[in-house]
Amino acid sequence: MDFQIKRLILWSKEPQFKPKEIEFKTNSVNIITGASRTGKSAIIPIIDYCLASDSCYIPVNTIRNACSWFGIVIEVNQKQVLLARQEPGLQKSTDNMYIASDIEVEVPDTPIKNTNRDSVKKFLDELSSLTFLDIDAENSSNYLGRPSFRDLMAFCFQPQNIVANANTLFYKADTTEHRTKLINIFPYILGAVTPDILAKRQEINNLTRVLKRKEKELVKLKEVSEKWKSEVNGWLAIAQEFGLIKLNGLKDLSFEEQIEILTLVSEKRASDSSILNNNIEASSQEIVALRKEESELSLKLSSLKNRYTEMRQLMNSLDGYRESLTIQVERLNISKWLKSLTEDNETCPLFGKTKEHPKEQIDKFYTNLIKLEDETGFTNKIPAAFEREFDNVKSEISILSEQITAVQKRIKLQSQIRNSAAHEKYTVENISRFIGQVQYANETFKSLGTDSELILEIEAINETLSNLRAQVNESAVIQRVNSAINKIGAYAIRLLPLLDSERPNDPIRIDYQNLTVVVSGQDGRDDFLWEIGSGSNWLAYHISVTLAFHLFFNQQGHSPVPGFIVYDQPSQVYFPKKMAVRENEQELDPKLENDEDRIAVKKIFETMSEALKISQSKFQVIVLEHADSSIWGDIHNVNEVCEWRGDNNKLIPEEWIK
Repeated sequence: MDFQIKRLILWSKEPQFKPKEIEFKTNSVNIITGASRTGKSAIIPIIDYCLASDSCYIPVNTIRNACSWFGIVIEVNQKQVLLARQEPGLQKSTDNMYIASDIEVEVPDTPIKNTNRDSVKKFLDELSSLTFLDIDAENSSNYLGRPSFRDLMAFCFQPQNIVANANTLFYKADTTEHRTKLINIFPYILGAVTPDILAKRQEINNLTRVLKRKEKELVKLKEVSEKWKSEVNGWLAIAQEFGLIKLNGLKDLSFEEQIEILTLVSEKRASDSSILNNNIEASSQEIVALRKEESELSLKLSSLKNRYTEMRQLMNSLDGYRESLTIQVERLNISKWLKSLTEDNETCPLFGKTKEHPKEQIDKFYTNLIKLEDETGFTNKIPAAFEREFDNVKSEISILSEQITAVQKRIKLQSQIRNSAAHEKYTVENISRFIGQVQYANETFKSLGTDSELILEIEAINETLSNLRAQVNESAVIQRVNSAINKIGAYAIRLLPLLDSERPNDPIRIDYQNLTVVVSGQDGRDDFLWEIGSGSNWLAYHISVTLAFHLFFNQQGHSPVPGFIVYDQPSQVYFPKKMAVRENEQELDPKLENDEDRIAVKKIFETMSEALKISQSKFQVIVLEHADSSIWGDIHNVNEVCEWRGDNNKLIPEEWIK
């Protein structure tokens, strides 16, 4: 994204002083060089704070005591935007922010709050055209939430503790929260997952939830159908007795077929009936068969109930028995103690040396103790086979209960006809009354059993899901991720030989699942960044890979990642001794005394310049450095922003400090 830093602005707490502005050049390598403790390392926290970070990491004391507001002017899409944020004082941070935009934005004498951090975050999200869809809508974890502008800062800052770190490649990726979120949104940042794919994924998740609900409804309907099927049999049997229908093999019909026949019965009139002796005989036989079936089911149910009761009692008594055994064992511990006292076989533990030594009795006690201990161990837990059988019995009782209820319902229906007054049992009026009852029952069964509409809905959802899954094509997403990773790796391989690396020609690969670099050796072995020694190697991989990412982002039609990156003292690995500063030491301005180190540091800036050349100067690099212009002064497209050396030449003017 065409998003670069144009100016950095500080407002003093003393109103008589004008704001201090530091001007940066876009599409260039910008260098702020200077001695230690001049404020260089505060640049990254200031930019980050103005870009709506959650906390203020600007160093306390001098800088925060002197400044009332911090601000940056960003240049985006040929327009300038001023983002300023108030110094938080004793708080961790403040949400008070100021925003202004124009072709040439005007810097106020003192910003007055006109927005807050949340609004600025939304503004930056919209500016980057970031999706508002979650990476995984199914998961409520923040790690799988939608990408935000703040997540993209991982590619924009390389502070001192990161720029030559073997374990962490990206800014803030050393914490679990940011690291996990970054890994999850990586395919989106690389352009392998588009907002259209995220929208389709969300639609798939929503439809999958609806599908599961409807499939559950269908299962329930089928269960209900089985339950009511038996009752429908009863209605059809009576209809057959009244001669309204002729059926063969009623039990073989499906529930839908039974409902269809019942519908035909409900449309008949009493005059359609034809009472036949065969039907009456068949009805009587069915009543007898149902009674017999009821009796058999009752017998089985009764037997299972007894078995269930006995097993339940056994389980309860087992608990009591185990407790009783434990008490006995504890009581018999005394015999164990007595046994230990009689090891010499001569001295009785009760009466001393005597001819009547109770050795046999003590041995008997001890034998009983072992027996009880064994029994206690055996009863410690119920065998799995017993628990399985207990569950089987409960399940069988449930099934038989349903079966006997269904049989009894059919008997009740048959009995209603049979118990009618004899003189009106087979009358036209009674048959008409039956047909009326069938019409009412038929409507009820239809509402319970008509699942064809639901089946059609499920089929339509499955078809839609199939089309969506084909459009999302997760394997194609993986291929696009790999393609992007390969391109970034190719850029890094192109830049790495320009730096001071011990393995400049070994192929490297970005492992985004671990947020690190893997280097393939000549012997075929892959080495992770943390397995490779030397700070200069770590620095070389950090510089080449982070620049490679920006080259890749720049190549995209639209990338949400801002087009700038800030490095804080990348040459620190060449100043190992002079970087440690004691509180009472004076300001240090280390120099590169070794020619090899000067050459190595110069390579850093040459590589940055080369990266800009490859991109045709379409992103911005800011470097905060000890190394002065004698190292990088003759390199193309390198711009000195300011040099903080000498009296009163720092980020904070001395007159601002009380």
